[in-house]
Amino acid sequence: MLRGLLKAIDPQQMELLHCGAMTVLEQTGLQIQGEFLLRALADAGCRVDFAARRAWFKPDLVERQVVAQRGRYRMVRSSLWYPFCRDLPAEDVAIPESFVCDYGFATPHIYDYPSGEFRRPTVQDQIEMIRLGEGLPCVRAVCAPLICGDTDPRVEILESSRLLLRHCTKPGWVGTSRAAEVKYLAELSALATGDDERLRRTQPPIFVHAYCTTSPLKIDTRSCDVLREALACRFPVNFAPMPILGGTAPVAPAAAAVVATAEILGCMTACTLIDPEVFYFATAISGEMDMRTTQVCYATPAAVLTDVILHQLFRSRYGLVLNVEPAYVEAKAPGIQAAWMKAFRQMAFGCTVSHSLPLGLLDNGAVFSPAQAMLDLDLNRAMYRFSQGTVIDEEALCLDLIREMEFCEKTSYLQTEHTAAHFRENLWDARYFDRTYRRSNILHAADEDRNVLRKADADWRAIVARQKDPEQPEDFLREVDRIVEAGKTELLAEG
Repeated sequence: MLRGLLKAIDPQQMELLHCGAMTVLEQTGLQIQGEFLLRALADAGCRVDFAARRAWFKPDLVERQVVAQRGRYRMVRSSLWYPFCRDLPAEDVAIPESFVCDYGFATPHIYDYPSGEFRRPTVQDQIEMIRLGEGLPCVRAVCAPLICGDTDPRVEILESSRLLLRHCTKPGWVGTSRAAEVKYLAELSALATGDDERLRRTQPPIFVHAYCTTSPLKIDTRSCDVLREALACRFPVNFAPMPILGGTAPVAPAAAAVVATAEILGCMTACTLIDPEVFYFATAISGEMDMRTTQVCYATPAAVLTDVILHQLFRSRYGLVLNVEPAYVEAKAPGIQAAWMKAFRQMAFGCTVSHSLPLGLLDNGAVFSPAQAMLDLDLNRAMYRFSQGTVIDEEALCLDLIREMEFCEKTSYLQTEHTAAHFRENLWDARYFDRTYRRSNILHAADEDRNVLRKADADWRAIVARQKDPEQPEDFLREVDRIVEAGKTELLAEG
């Protein structure tokens, strides 16, 4: 396995970033739309303006609360998913313990190939994409792939939860931004885990919420409302800033990292005053503003560096896990742009943070493409294989064989038993890319892309067609229906 990581910041720079964040918290503070958080800070001696929903933090209080959390939660994820690395390594990038891919991002659109249409997903689309995730061995947890456009949005989360529990045996998350849903998702989470409190406290299925701070220096009402309910359930808390360089944050990565750090540490301080035993971690999904178009872009050097700085600061200075999300790219459809952006973003994080291996996400998190998921699977196999390094032992060195073969004048290594025994573990078998010899002097790039996409499209459809729904106990399914229907009755009555 490859060892080490490229370091973006040294200890002196970490102290500059830390001092900058403490200064921001003390002098500017945060705007927090949750009175329960403001009350906890006021009780701890912080200056609070309840009318303006604003709090200023004492640096020594922040330091104490953060130190108390050091090393408590060590699991590494992409932004929201089932942990792919159980213990954050000291001086290495985090690598999955086996070939594991991140699946399901609850996107509002699905990209249909070959029609080229971006459309709102249906319940049937959701079922098919759940079955696709269920049919991929590398997917350890199937998170909700889509947001169903043909379901009442007030109960879509509950209906997607029901679909996930009915159609797969490895349910991941179904995220929420509505406080009233939390208690029902908590019931479904308890049901899915057999009421395993340890699992629900560290990596709960069904329930997840990233408490997205709004740069600069705010956490909104919905996030605060869901946070209050999640703390009562003792679910792990994930604070997720999304600073946009040149838009909602300073254009320099260092300054944007200071703003995001202040947001995370301030919110974490308030929450740990309420319940220090909950597990806390963070996620960064930084972007930059394209000054020509005002489009937010993620697959850029400055955006990636901001996330890397944040990760390394939190890992080394605070002893806290801060995840990154490599799946966000601005490419809208499968093709050259998607391939380049995904490879750049994943490899950049792969040498500085972690090897998270996402599938199928496009258009800055707004679109899921099953054809792209198949292509990503091919790319991810290569990246994971690279991360594992190579074996160096007597069998691999095969010195006797080298002496026997000499100059390959009578035969080649292609005919040897050593090659037959070891080629699968050493060579990459590309599923979609054409690696044959060129046979013509005329070759159109668009035709090559179409051939790749046709193969990928046919493969995901074949996987879904083969997949059968798991046999679930009737009492389990009845309880799922009971919880969902109870939630729908309450949520629809609220209007």
